[in-house]
Amino acid sequence: MDSEAAKQFLNPDISMMQGVGDMEVTEEENTLAIQMGHILSAKVLELGMDAVVPAMRDPEIPSSVGQFHIVPYAMPAAQQPYVVDDPVIQARLARVYEQEQTGELEEPNTMVVACASSVCTSEQALDVKPQSSGERIVLYVCGGGFVSSDTALLKWHYVRVSQELGQRVFVPRYHVAPAHVFPRAIHDVYTAFMYLVNQGFQAQDITVLGISAGANIALAVVELLRIQKEPEPSRIVVVAPCVDLTLSMDSWTRNHDKCVLGYIPVDNPHSMPRVYYGDVESGVDVLAMLRHPLLSPLFGRVHTGPPLQIHSGTYDALADDAVALAQRVPHAELITYLGRNHYTILR
Repeated sequence: MDSEAAKQFLNPDISMMQGVGDMEVTEEENTLAIQMGHILSAKVLELGMDAVVPAMRDPEIPSSVGQFHIVPYAMPAAQQPYVVDDPVIQARLARVYEQEQTGELEEPNTMVVACASSVCTSEQALDVKPQSSGERIVLYVCGGGFVSSDTALLKWHYVRVSQELGQRVFVPRYHVAPAHVFPRAIHDVYTAFMYLVNQGFQAQDITVLGISAGANIALAVVELLRIQKEPEPSRIVVVAPCVDLTLSMDSWTRNHDKCVLGYIPVDNPHSMPRVYYGDVESGVDVLAMLRHPLLSPLFGRVHTGPPLQIHSGTYDALADDAVALAQRVPHAELITYLGRNHYTILR
């Protein structure tokens, strides 16, 4: 993978995206992945990833290579209630905020703290406070089609990002659909960001990295930070971003036979956007609702946000999302990988 542009954008010496898209994938493996992706799409979205695909064994990471810990986090007492322009979304956000504040949420918030052995010790990894003044960190929002988060097999990438950047990596294990619908994932990641700031990290020292659906959530969180008039991260990197939940981009059909992502139109309640949104309120035009910036960041104020770098494969079903996002954000940098799809760009 050519990472020179990423090196210049993220750090004068190193690249956060080193290792993404590096691994060679055989034609047979790619074909099988596409077939399985199309077969499983509907069931995964309907039932959730864990109900369809058995949990993968966590790959072991030797302590000599890196640290990988799961730690709890909580909404800071100073975190303000949400105030957004849409009454339906306002009601949903208010409910999640109230549940968090009163302890009604049945599952605690946790995040992964990952770091290379050259970056910190196990004890330092577990201490979720700055190790030094101005310590830079990464908030990593993983993908999973809104029905899975914190994929175990990405452990290696968390540690590799840490190694390349010399920074600790924090990965919120956000709650997912269909059990936890919009905007719970956004609230979880927003709260993780605010928690890190409350722990003493400066917003300008945080880089947000979002993968696939995680890119959607990451950009929605930055939109919400802007709405709430909170400090924003210093920069954003997105890989294979899903930023238009109306699924109106041509690449969904153009790349259908070349990509692992199966296309299910939004008028189907088992489509990715509908599963993420959940039950539609009476009188709500769901297609219009899906254009709200907290659901489709492409239509928000992303053009006024922090520096943005976009990585996309030409065979990805989300290829046109990436192009449209780059066109929407004049200061964005789009890095394109010829012949890569949603599976191979993430290898």
